[in-house]
Amino acid sequence: MNYTKKKYFPYFLFLGLLAFSACDPSIDADIAIPALPESPMMSLEADVDNPNRIIVKDLSNNSFSRVWDLPGGTPNKSTLAIDTILYTKAGNYAITLHAAAEGGGGTSFAAKNISIEADAIVDCSEEIVFLTGGCDNPSGKCWTFSQVAGAVSVGPEPGSTEWFTSLEGGLVPEQYDDSFCFTFDGSGFQYLNNGQTIDPFNGYAPVDIDPPTDLTYFLALNAGENGETRIVLPEGAFIGVMDSGPLYDIILLTEDELVVRSQILNADGWFDLYFVAR
Repeated sequence: MNYTKKKYFPYFLFLGLLAFSACDPSIDADIAIPALPESPMMSLEADVDNPNRIIVKDLSNNSFSRVWDLPGGTPNKSTLAIDTILYTKAGNYAITLHAAAEGGGGTSFAAKNISIEADAIVDCSEEIVFLTGGCDNPSGKCWTFSQVAGAVSVGPEPGSTEWFTSLEGGLVPEQYDDSFCFTFDGSGFQYLNNGQTIDPFNGYAPVDIDPPTDLTYFLALNAGENGETRIVLPEGAFIGVMDSGPLYDIILLTEDELVVRSQILNADGWFDLYFVAR
C-alpha cells in the first residue's frame, strides 16, 4: 500500500503540472497585430487669390480618421479631408498629417514645410470695421453678451431655439464680464474672462482659466451654412460659450450688435449668440 502511494504520487503530480501549464496564457499562440498603415499622402497648395491661405488635402484613399497639426495657422488643427489654413505672418511652418487607415494597426503621419513670403494683407471691409472698431484702431474692439432675452439660444437646427433660450438678464455674472476682442492689425483675437469661465462640461460651474493671448482669426467670405461670412478661430478658441466653435457664421453685424451662429462642439445642435459692443 505504501509502495503504491509512493509510486503513483509523482505521476499524478506530473499530470497536474502538465494540465496547469496547458492553461498558462504565457504559452498561448501570439496574436498577429497589423502593421502601421503607410504614411498618408497629402498636398499643400497656396490659394490663387491669397498666398497666405494654404489649401491642405488628404490624398489617401483609405483614411478613416485624420488630424492636421498646423502650428502658426488658423485653424491650428483640423480633421477635414480638405481645409484652408490662414497664416497671417511671414515665416516657415511645418504641416503634419496624422491618419489612421483601413487594415492598419495604428496611426501614421507625413510632414511637409511651407514658406509664407509676406504678412497677410486684409482688406478694410465694412465687416472688419464693425468687428474691430476700425482698420486704424490698434486697440481693437471687444464684444460682450447682451442682456436681452435670447442672448444664448440653442436648437437642433441652425436658428432654432426650442432646446434653450436665455431670459432677459438671465446669464450669470461670469458670462456678462467676458469680452471677446478683435483687432485689424495682425488679425488678433483675445478672450478676456476676468479670471473665470463657465464650464459646460462640469455642471456649468465657473472655473479658473487663463486664456492664451496670441490667437488669430480670419473672416471667410461666403463660407457660412447659408453663405454668410464666417469667423474662423484656432482649434480650442471660442466666442461666448466654451462648447461652441471654432467656426462662427455672422448672422448680424452692426457698429453695436453682433449675432453669430455655431454648431455645438462635438455634438448635434446649434447656438445663436447675441453680443453688444463693450
